[in-house]
Amino acid sequence: MSTAKERRKSERYETPSIPVQLSDINGELIDLSQTGAAVVHRSPIRAGSACTMIFPSYGGIYIPCEVLRSVVQVRRTGNAPEYVFRSAIIFLPMDPAQQEPLREFLQIQMNRLKDVQTKSKSEG
Repeated sequence: MSTAKERRKSERYETPSIPVQLSDINGELIDLSQTGAAVVHRSPIRAGSACTMIFPSYGGIYIPCEVLRSVVQVRRTGNAPEYVFRSAIIFLPMDPAQQEPLREFLQIQMNRLKDVQTKSKSEG
């Protein structure tokens, strides 16, 4: 049986809370790779659903994607637990003209995340 890490096609980077949308559901990006992402959100979404991931704070980048799985998690914030969904997203193939700007955007984001991780490790 293969592990999740073996199934992944590219390295994932943890992200600070970056606001995104999965179609009409608001969420937070929590990790990112060239082929997919993980998003935490408050509204349910079915595994297998096709959706569009939108980065509104970056000029509205739109990425066609599919929800691989979505599970309920409990977040401890303040006095009460908060129930959220964590969804694994895979990016779907795009028109080559759209693919290159997306790859550039993802690479810039991942380079920033890698720099932050490297800096944190060297300060620790």
